[in-house]
Amino acid sequence: MARRLAAVLAADIAGYSLLIGADEEGTIRSLRGHMSAIEPAIGLNGGRIVKTMGDGFLAEFPSVVDAVACAETMQRQMAERNATDDGPRMAFRMGVHVGDIVADGDDILGDGVNIAARLESIAEPGGIVISGRVYEDVVGKLDLAFTDLGPQQLKNIARPISAFAVQINTAAPRTPQAARPEKPSIAVLAFDNLSSDPEQDYFADGITEDIITGLSRVPWIFVIARNSSFSYKGLSVDIRRIGQELGVRYVLEGSVRKAGNRLRVTGQLIDAETGNHIWADRFDGVVEDVFDLQDQITETVVSAIAPQIRAAEIERATRKRPDTLDAYDHFLRAQLAINQFRFQEADTQLEQALKHSPTYSAAMALRAWIRTIVWSQDSLVSPENTELALAWSEEVLAAPDADIEAQAYAGYVVDFFAGKLERGIRYIQRAIELCPNCISAWGSSCLLHGMNSQPEIALAHGEEALKLSPRDPIAYRVHMGMCFAHLAQRDYPALIDRGRMMRAFYNPVPVFRLYEIAARVKLGEMDRAQKLTATFMNLYPQTTVAKLRAARSAAKVVRPNLYEPVYESLAAAGVPE
Repeated sequence: MARRLAAVLAADIAGYSLLIGADEEGTIRSLRGHMSAIEPAIGLNGGRIVKTMGDGFLAEFPSVVDAVACAETMQRQMAERNATDDGPRMAFRMGVHVGDIVADGDDILGDGVNIAARLESIAEPGGIVISGRVYEDVVGKLDLAFTDLGPQQLKNIARPISAFAVQINTAAPRTPQAARPEKPSIAVLAFDNLSSDPEQDYFADGITEDIITGLSRVPWIFVIARNSSFSYKGLSVDIRRIGQELGVRYVLEGSVRKAGNRLRVTGQLIDAETGNHIWADRFDGVVEDVFDLQDQITETVVSAIAPQIRAAEIERATRKRPDTLDAYDHFLRAQLAINQFRFQEADTQLEQALKHSPTYSAAMALRAWIRTIVWSQDSLVSPENTELALAWSEEVLAAPDADIEAQAYAGYVVDFFAGKLERGIRYIQRAIELCPNCISAWGSSCLLHGMNSQPEIALAHGEEALKLSPRDPIAYRVHMGMCFAHLAQRDYPALIDRGRMMRAFYNPVPVFRLYEIAARVKLGEMDRAQKLTATFMNLYPQTTVAKLRAARSAAKVVRPNLYEPVYESLAAAGVPE
């Protein structure tokens, strides 16, 4: 067994036994939904879940700063979800310690684990308690405040442990009522996984996503994007409230039960204004026919909303499928990894998908798109990968039957690396015309026009993307395009506002911190800029202006004069040349 130093995060649900006693099935389903929403924060902050223990989990991090940042993010997310949930409140208690641990296979043992668990036991519901050793490592590196709890005599720990409570701003922002579009609008909630295996969640999510895609291809229906509707996963929320928050007339919910190769999908369409059920049905089949089942559900729902729709129009709304389920599974896992900023893992999954289905255009285009993520240490920036991305994109664009969204992604890649806006934007515009609800196409258009110093178009297309997905957890690319627009307009107050907002939600995307620093310099707020720079350099000590220039040089579509003021301001604020 090997020893190592690590930061350990221990968490459990306060009062879980009482919740289970009151409603076992509902509590388990709620916990599964909460975990699927907050667990990505662990991977985003460089950690891994060691194990789950019924009502809690144990996670390990190589960085103590990342461990505390992750815990604070998860508690804020839980506060927001509890504010949304009409069911019983579910609150985690969390403890963080850094110390020596012993690796036993995938498990970890030792004082580092024991102290974290004991600190968690003295935390308030919804709170975090850290050890004094953790406090010394994180103070001044995170924008957090702490309360000194003094020495604590913890159960089965021989010596008193100095402890601090993290002060968390858990005031959940009020979700404004979204404006309802004139045409029929629908949100498809994440289908419940009723299988005994929680690992099948991704399968239920994939079926839901394909139903969303099928409905999105009918041009007269306004469909809320996946990531906004999925934010309600595992919550008990009144359908009428969801309709108000997302601005939709209809809500589709359902469940998936998979046993062996048998599959049962149920769905029901609800009027979000009245709460009345409009339609409900059940579909039974085998896994090999899963795509036919999805098409049946899509056709039935569309027909329930507008019976006059002809079968030919519904057929045009169907999505091109991978030719084997194995390829589809890999594609789903890649999408999950992308949502969690694990781009190398996503690339591996897409590579496997293409081995099973070499002509799978969506997988090929997404694999090319990953190579445009130049700000991430987990991305794949190199001349060789640029050539591969362009080659894959050209193959997608040349295919006679490529998926429309795949062509939009491929068009973005071509413009990004080749530096010509006109060609790729044609494919993106075509995707928008054929599928007005294609958020990725609107987002790509926002980014490309922003990088090409066309701020009015970038901001308009960004607003359209955010309207389609008002609660999208990966909308950082849209906001990044809008940041480019603010830079082009020299609108530094707007750049600060967007940077601060994104820093709260997308902590692993460092470029938003850099935008705020540059804007502060331009507005003459040098003291604040230097303080932000000191915090940034503590988190990313290897950063230099030269490295930022090198990474950005891969994006040929960026106008040269757009980023020069940023580099000059960063250097002035203290980022090393």
